Amino acid sequence: MIERITSLQNPLVKAILKLQQKPSERVKTGNFVAEGRREVSLALRYGVEPEWLVICQDFFSPDPAYPIPFSAVTQNRQIEVSEGVYNKLAYRGQSEGIILVGKSSPIKLSEYKAGENPLILLLEGIEKPGNLGAILRTTDAAGVDAVFLCDARTDIYNPNVIRSSLGCVFSQKLIHCTSGEAIAWLKSKGIQIIAATPHAPNVYFMEDFSGPSAIVFGAEDTGLSPKWQNVTDKTVNIPMLGIIDSLNVGTSVAIITFEAVRQRQ
Repeated sequence: MIERITSLQNPLVKAILKLQQKPSERVKTGNFVAEGRREVSLALRYGVEPEWLVICQDFFSPDPAYPIPFSAVTQNRQIEVSEGVYNKLAYRGQSEGIILVGKSSPIKLSEYKAGENPLILLLEGIEKPGNLGAILRTTDAAGVDAVFLCDARTDIYNPNVIRSSLGCVFSQKLIHCTSGEAIAWLKSKGIQIIAATPHAPNVYFMEDFSGPSAIVFGAEDTGLSPKWQNVTDKTVNIPMLGIIDSLNVGTSVAIITFEAVRQRQ
């Protein structure tokens, strides 16, 4: 029989709240929290190991586009909660009555095997969870092979990353590494490094992205670090025709990445 929780003082409820609110708790336990049918469905589809599957029958209804495979999660890992408990747990309100506590499984750079003609995105020092989530939606849509998070300043399992990515954080190959490690790996594989920077001499749509390529974007506030200055094969910019001299990093990623996709098709 599936356990039903109605008390906010339940230890599991307190543990889930800590995971929602404290990055240090996510790091310590290796667990994270995802909520919503799409997010939970994608997490399970892409192999996230479920610790707990929490459902509130008052809010949940199935979505054929994003099925939840309850039969694949053992009953002793499924928990039913009352409306009051769910409203306390849910990061964004009712959020469709389904929450997953999952085990994170980061990919090491040494474990990643690039395909024959990879398109890789590198993000150095990205800090804002909303930007990272939006970028992961783009990389999913564009079929990017992998996303390297170099010297990351945000937790990829931050609830805002999961929410703004619409669960695409689970569909992507995400590799944590330093910029130095990424540079050495790319050079060893013969993958061209293309850095996006507002002051580059070349417009992005004039460059060739059709071969094995890694496109590098810097932090929202500081741009790329000096480590990349002498190792990039090309630098590209997006023409700015108004009074503003740069775009949001998520927008920049979308523009340049889909130019690469266009060329490859």
